[in-house]
Amino acid sequence: MADVKTPVIGKDALGREVKDLSVIPWWGVDRKEVEWYPKINYSVCARCGLCFVTCGRRVFDWDTEEGKPVVARPYNCLVGCNTCSMVCPCNAIEFPPKEYVKKLVVEHGVIRKAFEITKPLTKKEESTNGAESVFNP
Repeated sequence: MADVKTPVIGKDALGREVKDLSVIPWWGVDRKEVEWYPKINYSVCARCGLCFVTCGRRVFDWDTEEGKPVVARPYNCLVGCNTCSMVCPCNAIEFPPKEYVKKLVVEHGVIRKAFEITKPLTKKEESTNGAESVFNP
């Protein structure tokens, strides 16, 4: 995979550098074609900001007028990550079902691509009779 320059697009409310991670394809798929990002249900959101401060990819901004988190950079979200939803004390953050990501994995041959990356990193194991491990395809 070629290195993609990730432009710095500013700083968040905590002064942390914000990069536009949407320019990085997901397993060769334009990130903006993958609809994986959080949605906030404000009717149950406590506006505690835990999602905002824990997201390492700067998906959220903080609306200082309303005192609430907003999904400012949805395509910065790491496909498959739902940490913000897991830490939300009010269950106010929703993601597509995990079956959505599993379908994308199959459609885009992600498992094969992952094996291509990890195979050179995996030591060949030999059994007691000298045969190669079944684990290494």
